[in-house]
Amino acid sequence: MSDITERLFFALDLHHNGTNQSSFRQLCQLKQDLLCDGRDVPERNLHITLAFLGSVTAKQKQALINYTGKLTTIPAFSVSYSQLNYRKRNKIIWLDSDNPPFPLLTLASELKQAAIKAGLQQEDRPYRPHITLKKQVRRPPQSLPASPDLHFDFRHFGLYISEAIQTPHGSGVRYRCLQQWPLSQPDKESK
Repeated sequence: MSDITERLFFALDLHHNGTNQSSFRQLCQLKQDLLCDGRDVPERNLHITLAFLGSVTAKQKQALINYTGKLTTIPAFSVSYSQLNYRKRNKIIWLDSDNPPFPLLTLASELKQAAIKAGLQQEDRPYRPHITLKKQVRRPPQSLPASPDLHFDFRHFGLYISEAIQTPHGSGVRYRCLQQWPLSQPDKESK
């Protein structure tokens, strides 16, 4: 049996979701407007983490995929983000949702339970859906730009791998989707 592990996480994709292109463009502009030190999160890596899994073996990965396929039905949902924040402890600038929808919280909770069933440690703190825009911010910004109210619709979620890559600026990471699962769509007759 191999001891090889992969760094995995469950997430909602912001970059490849066609219904969210206008909000995604505004998010990228907001990221460019941040005038402070630190490292920008590449546009292709912008996402909303549902559950961080860490180093995962092949056996654990297969268990996660099996558990995830058996989740209760979670409806598609929308999330609004409007609060730009700096977190000194983590040295990040992030966008926060002040009113996350119940289906998002339920999905995150069920994925956390799937991770625990697969033998993966999970943090014992409440889930807080956010979008990290900048990392390694050593000094608090003098001020943060006004953030627009950004609205994102989600119809699926995925299991992602964090892969080390070389960039023109040195080493970095790329997040790649390994598998996606649909969220349930509202019944057209009930509209």
